[in-house]
Amino acid sequence: MSGETSHIGRYRLLSVLGRGGMGTVHLAEDPAGQRVAVKVINPELSQHEQFRMRFRREADAAQRVRRFCTAAVIEAALDGDQLYVVTEYVPGPNLEEAVEQSGPLRGSSLDALAVSVATALTAIHGAGVVHRDLKPSNVLLSPVGPRVIDFGIARALDTLGGVTGTGELVGTPRYMAPEVLRGEPVSPACDVFSWGCLVAFAASGKAPFGGGTLPAIVYQVLNTEPNLDDVEPGLHELVKAALHKDPAMRPTAQQLLDHLVGRSAEPEKAAHTVQLAWQQATKPFTEVRPGPRTHRSKLIAGIAAAAAVLVGGSVVAWAVLSPSGPPDDLGVLYREDFTQTSGGWNGTYDPDETASYGYRTDGTYGLDVEEGYEERAAKAPIPFLIAKPTNTPDPSATPTPMLPASVVVGVTAEVKRSTGTGEYGVYCHNSDDDDTYYEFALDTTGKARIRRIVDGSGGTLAQPVQVDGLPGKARIVALCEQAGNAVRLTMWVNDRQVHQVEDPNGIGNGYVGLFARIPQDSESLLMTTFDDFELRGRKEP
Repeated sequence: MSGETSHIGRYRLLSVLGRGGMGTVHLAEDPAGQRVAVKVINPELSQHEQFRMRFRREADAAQRVRRFCTAAVIEAALDGDQLYVVTEYVPGPNLEEAVEQSGPLRGSSLDALAVSVATALTAIHGAGVVHRDLKPSNVLLSPVGPRVIDFGIARALDTLGGVTGTGELVGTPRYMAPEVLRGEPVSPACDVFSWGCLVAFAASGKAPFGGGTLPAIVYQVLNTEPNLDDVEPGLHELVKAALHKDPAMRPTAQQLLDHLVGRSAEPEKAAHTVQLAWQQATKPFTEVRPGPRTHRSKLIAGIAAAAAVLVGGSVVAWAVLSPSGPPDDLGVLYREDFTQTSGGWNGTYDPDETASYGYRTDGTYGLDVEEGYEERAAKAPIPFLIAKPTNTPDPSATPTPMLPASVVVGVTAEVKRSTGTGEYGVYCHNSDDDDTYYEFALDTTGKARIRRIVDGSGGTLAQPVQVDGLPGKARIVALCEQAGNAVRLTMWVNDRQVHQVEDPNGIGNGYVGLFARIPQDSESLLMTTFDDFELRGRKEP
């Protein structure tokens, strides 16, 4: 966009509010005279197709963030030569400017900031988005309270190796979590760390980790304890917990909020429970399923799968099932579009191999099976847990990682190549302790079915149903809904409900993931890809 342009889309540009590594932010107004902020992405970034693909997905996710203490995304131009995002305009200085001009916040002003930013993170994480660049300049102090801006979109820069065209890091090192600086996968726990840094800055006027150069800052964040001397006693322990080096030991955004408003236990106790559940669930393994298929190996791709329910209303209530399509008003617990190989799903796809598994160069995840590798399964690496309470008073007892009582698992699957017969799909309620789960499958003849597997063997719960237009690309969505001892199982293909059955002696809670298989000792070949994996759920009242 040239400097002479006075309009972009339907918005009239008034002035420049700021510039950064991704683009330029303009104050603008819509045709009705309402003021907005328009962020125009730098042209050199828009030229990268991987960046554009990620940008489209992240902008779409950002539009789903509920308007709690955030500057809501109004519109996003996702195609064409010029990419831009339109958000609510928030008048007022940012936190960095306010502290520089008027000094650190104290008392109820500091508390209000901490609560507002935790509320914003709860809404952002509830939509399946990670902010990635939470810092004082991204919190605006409006007349009605703090507002968080610029959430989610910065993740698109990961497609360029985590730096901008000028070599700028994605994020601000003083406010970045240690695992991000080490190049590990980004998660909502990173935003919690940034929240702790931000509150410490607001309380003192300086970041909690010192250093005058980039290497010095990185060293401090990775190796030293934060300076929290100026953080008031009422916030000190919570900020300290948020700044734990281990992301599994940090409270979630919802736990921050609950503690701030007096609804939860001490943060270190909550963090300890999360850590125990994390340790139980993050056991990488390769397993051979017992039962009739004793010669078939199963390669598990991924690390732990379990999800933390954002208690206190982040996960919305269940809706009446619609026969025209799956429920779409559940809280998002986890999303993966497979455009980045750092998402935690294991495996390296090798195009020179006949059968392989892992991330593919087209931004999908592949599971290929052939003789000798008759089954592959990928367990979703969801890094947030809730822990089933134990019946023992022993505080060191390891809780069992749990998903919500009702979950919806969805993925877009495509058969790229097949010879003979095979099947593929999603599973839920899988346990590490045995080979027990529910399976929602499509086969290469276009039939859909639901199976119940217990200790590696089982049978069909719903007879196969022919689905038109298969094999090929299909959106598979499965509902696993617990009600007492029973489990209701519903399957949709391309928004059409094809099955609904109830298992009166339901399988207990467990993990979710993907699978592909062919008959044992056959000469079949099945090459599949998966994209846009999503997990939604609700917590029982």
